[in-house]
Amino acid sequence: MYAVIDLETTGLRTSWHDRIVEVAVVHIDKNGRVTDEWCSLVNPDRDLGPQAIHGISAAEARRAPRFDQVAGHLAGMLRGRVLGRVS
Repeated sequence: MYAVIDLETTGLRTSWHDRIVEVAVVHIDKNGRVTDEWCSLVNPDRDLGPQAIHGISAAEARRAPRFDQVAGHLAGMLRGRVLGRVS
């Protein structure tokens, strides 16, 4: 029923070309129970920004898939779900 999304990014300004470095989705049913979860690092194809904030190393990011490689799976995880986000 619900999908909660959490993102880690290289920064907070799209005008600075900040990119996603980690994406997570948790499925929750109508009773608030977790029914599925998925998480992936994402190679942003750029500098990681403040690594101390998100805790992702450059080596980890280099080995991660690019966003276009996880986008289809992410779309499937969100399909038919009411979206929420972690703030």
